[in-house]
Amino acid sequence: QMYPDVVVIPGVEVFPYYYWEGSLLRNTLTMRNGYKHLLAIGLESPQDYRDMPTIGEGFFRQYNIHTLLSLWPLVLLYFGYKCRRQARRSLYPHLFKLSALVFLAVGAIFMLHNYPYKFDRYSAYDGTAGYAPYQDFIDYVVDRGGLVFYAHPEVASEHIYPIGPLKIAQKTDAPYEDLLYLHNYTGFAAFYEGMKYVIPPGGIWDQVLTQYCLGQRARPVWAIAEGDVEGDAFDPRLSQTVFLVNQKTRKDVLQSLRDGRVYALSGPYAHALKLERLDLSGNHQSAGMGQTIEASSVRLSARIVLDGNEKHALSADLIKNGAVVQTFRGTGELVITYSDSLQRTDRQHYYRIDVRAPNQSRLLTNPIFVRVPQGP
Repeated sequence: QMYPDVVVIPGVEVFPYYYWEGSLLRNTLTMRNGYKHLLAIGLESPQDYRDMPTIGEGFFRQYNIHTLLSLWPLVLLYFGYKCRRQARRSLYPHLFKLSALVFLAVGAIFMLHNYPYKFDRYSAYDGTAGYAPYQDFIDYVVDRGGLVFYAHPEVASEHIYPIGPLKIAQKTDAPYEDLLYLHNYTGFAAFYEGMKYVIPPGGIWDQVLTQYCLGQRARPVWAIAEGDVEGDAFDPRLSQTVFLVNQKTRKDVLQSLRDGRVYALSGPYAHALKLERLDLSGNHQSAGMGQTIEASSVRLSARIVLDGNEKHALSADLIKNGAVVQTFRGTGELVITYSDSLQRTDRQHYYRIDVRAPNQSRLLTNPIFVRVPQGP
């Protein structure tokens, strides 16, 4: 009520899976992938959040071979039953009654402990699961109407935690290559931790978009900006995502994320950089970010401005299918026009823009797609 213009979107940052390797006694015990984080956004039901498949809460627990092994306390209950019967005809009935009591009590305790005899699909002590736990998590969220973004894809993490004379390590390799092998996720954080391997021309993002354009994945993925805010160490104004919406409602904001109608900003001039216009037209059609048109000849138009009294130098790379086709330069403003003729192929094409401003400030658009008509 104090901030009626603020739209609150529910979401959580999750590390769905980790596993242990090494030995505590040999000081080599290491938790792997504990810093591989995904953002789950837009789930409406509290139960959907509670039931999220994670290694901590249970990864689709089910009956399997471990269920049979978990029934081992039945052996103790059987021994207890036999001792109880033997006590009736033994010269030392109290000894057999005591043994029966111990077997029955311990067996019952472990039978209750192992209930409901279901086990996780993945083990925290087996590192062979690969990408499967993350794909299961993504599918779970998307199937329930949510969105999934890969957080800080270029961040590696390694820490040592001493416990007296022993130590435990936590190690996560930068997971940016995961973007190539996972499907169905909505996007990734381009700023700040995606600038070296993911968003440069021909990088991971372009490879993923090419997979989509070749029909090798069902949907494209979108770039957003994130602020991994912990305490006062990071100013959220340095990393912003701008939403293109008809109305500022939760529904419209989520739909713009889902459809790629957003662009990402970073750096000290992020607050002043604005994408005033971006559209691709051809064959009497027009499309914006995240959309597709059918045409063999297209014209791209864009205008980027840097608000403020000072006129700073700007440059923008126009990227087509992962390669820079032209670089535009201006002072305080960039007006981009580009015409292109496309050959008839079995793939789609796409265009995106990467803008650079002073002090390493950036503006990154999401792609627009073109499908060349296959008719005569």
